[in-house]
Amino acid sequence: MRDMEGCEDTPEVGPVETGWRGYHTIWLFLFLSWTLLYIDRAITGPVVTWMITNDVGFMADAPLPHALGGIIGSMFFAGYMLTQFPAGFLGDKYGHKAMIFISLLWSALATLASGLVRGLNAFVALRIFTGLGEGAYYSNDRAVVCAVTPERRRSLGLGVVFTGLALGMTLAFVLTPMILDAGAETLGEERAWSLPFLIFSVPTLLMSLILWKKFAPGKKGVLEAGKRLLPWSFSFLIVLMAVFLGAVYLGLGALAQAGLILLTALVLILIIYRRLGEGSSAVLKDRRLVLLYISAIPLLYTLWFFGFWALLVVSEASQLGLSGAAAYAALFGVANGVGYPLGGRLGDRVGPRRRVQLYVGLCLGVALAVISIAVAAQSDPDPLLLGCLLFVMGVLFASSQTVHMTLTADLAPPGQRGQTFGMWNLVAEVGAVLSPVISGILRDVTGSWTMAILLDAALLLVSAALVALVPSLGSRKAKERRPGEDRQPF
Repeated sequence: MRDMEGCEDTPEVGPVETGWRGYHTIWLFLFLSWTLLYIDRAITGPVVTWMITNDVGFMADAPLPHALGGIIGSMFFAGYMLTQFPAGFLGDKYGHKAMIFISLLWSALATLASGLVRGLNAFVALRIFTGLGEGAYYSNDRAVVCAVTPERRRSLGLGVVFTGLALGMTLAFVLTPMILDAGAETLGEERAWSLPFLIFSVPTLLMSLILWKKFAPGKKGVLEAGKRLLPWSFSFLIVLMAVFLGAVYLGLGALAQAGLILLTALVLILIIYRRLGEGSSAVLKDRRLVLLYISAIPLLYTLWFFGFWALLVVSEASQLGLSGAAAYAALFGVANGVGYPLGGRLGDRVGPRRRVQLYVGLCLGVALAVISIAVAAQSDPDPLLLGCLLFVMGVLFASSQTVHMTLTADLAPPGQRGQTFGMWNLVAEVGAVLSPVISGILRDVTGSWTMAILLDAALLLVSAALVALVPSLGSRKAKERRPGEDRQPF
């Protein structure tokens, strides 16, 4: 297995490659890892939806169940965003393979524990802890793909590997309701909700053991990185749970809770920067990168609006039960599986000079498709129509996300890609933190999903406008500062 510790681009020499290459094997393992990690996180939405629908568990007595469900989703992403930059920093220092192994093992154990608890507070704590572990994966996975893939195929590699996200989300949508229904018949509704967590933790654990053997991350690197990451993560867990419990004790509304959680996360991020960011000015202060970081917030908002609530949106709009709506809601995940590699192919074909324009066009297409979903959902639509709209939107969305990540890779300083992608996902996760709870609140207050969907479309328009301000790589303005040189202050 080729070494993955370096962050230099693969040299562009020799004839065009044909057939299976060593980096394709690495793509495959990273793809499978993404699939399992995304199942572990995406099952929360269907489980919470099932609990709301069947009035069971800790959702039974919630006065605003959709808002509470959104808070649970937001707490996961609060933890997830906090380890993005530290994990990228540690990956650049101790090895990206070590961080990938740690993330998979951590997610498996935390997902297993999530299915063993029964109280709301313990469940929220374990979802935060799962997020803290999974937060170590993204920045290191992206850095590995960039390190082992020829530059002319970098965008495709980023998209193909990320297709695991789509597969994981699709499997979570389709299989979780089936597992819950089967569990309800054998164990009863009060116990059935834990089954998806128990079942899906097993393959993630097995994958971590496979990567330990295949990637050989090294015991020293794993121990050193773990010793640095664990204290930070436990500190984050304690602070976030204290904020959550304090907000509940004070009787704050769901939106106020989400705002307080996000504010706490931002304060913790500032502390991280003071400790780890002294040598990362090229990552933190490049105006072009900062614009990309901020413009990624609507992408994660969109992903986790539909990733968390699509099943309920389709179910309520079409009057189908959860099992009947699952196949249509899963089309969003299937579409992502088409869109991520498609966006990679398009990004490679247009080249660095036209990727900004490509992203803007794709993002505007996503916004238009989201508006179409809002219109269709108002009028008791044919489920097939709604599913088709979700599919079209999902293809355009995933394509735009791949292009956006490629733009980030274009501008990332050599040797600091882990930190750059960590920063990208850290800022972008603001959208993931806010999306489930804000959407849930709008659903509770208005009685429909229309306003929540239209808000998502508006944010996508903002993203397109921000990326339009980024000079294309190769333009005269971009040539003034090449990646790896001193950056212009922001």
